[in-house]
Amino acid sequence: MTINPKLRIGLLIGAVVATLGAMRWADKLGDADAARSGGVADLQPRDRQAKQTAPRNLSGLDLERLQRGRDEDPDSDPFGPRSFQPPPPKPSKSAMQGGGAESQAAPPPQAPPLPFAYMGKLAEEQTTTVFLVAGDRNLVVKAGDLIDNTYRLEEVTDSAVVLTYLPMNQQQRLAIGVP
Repeated sequence: MTINPKLRIGLLIGAVVATLGAMRWADKLGDADAARSGGVADLQPRDRQAKQTAPRNLSGLDLERLQRGRDEDPDSDPFGPRSFQPPPPKPSKSAMQGGGAESQAAPPPQAPPLPFAYMGKLAEEQTTTVFLVAGDRNLVVKAGDLIDNTYRLEEVTDSAVVLTYLPMNQQQRLAIGVP
C-alpha cells in the first residue's frame, strides 16, 4: 500500500505538533507537582530572580559537609617526598605523668630483616658456596665475603647461614633447611 505524498507530509506535521503539545503539557505538569510539594515553582515571579542566585537544598543533603576544610588541603607540592611509615606511637599515660621515663627505656636498635632469600648451596672439598637472591640480583658468596659492604657471610651450617650486619655488628641467621 502506498501513501499519497501529501497525506504523508500531513501525518508527519501532525505527529510533530502532537509531540510538541505533549512536551509542553508534561513541562507544566512537573511545575504543578512541584507547587503542591512546596518546591521552587510556588515562588512569586519577583522572588524567582532573587532565589536563582542562592540555590535551595531540596533533597535534605548537608551541603556543608561537601566543603573541604583548611586543614584538609593537600600540600603545595603534590610530587614531593612522602613518608608511608606509620606515625610514631603516642606516649602512654604513665610516661606523660613524668614517672615513666625510667621504666620505659627504648629498646636497643635492631638490625633490619635480612633482604636475602636462600636458593641453595654447593659444598666442595673445603668450601661451601651459598646462592642467595636479593631483589632481582643473584648472589654467589662464600664464608668471609662482603655483600654490598653491609653484610658479611660468617658461616654456613646444615640449618642456617649466619650473616653479620656490619653497621651494628649484629649476627643474623637465615634458615636454609630442616634442622
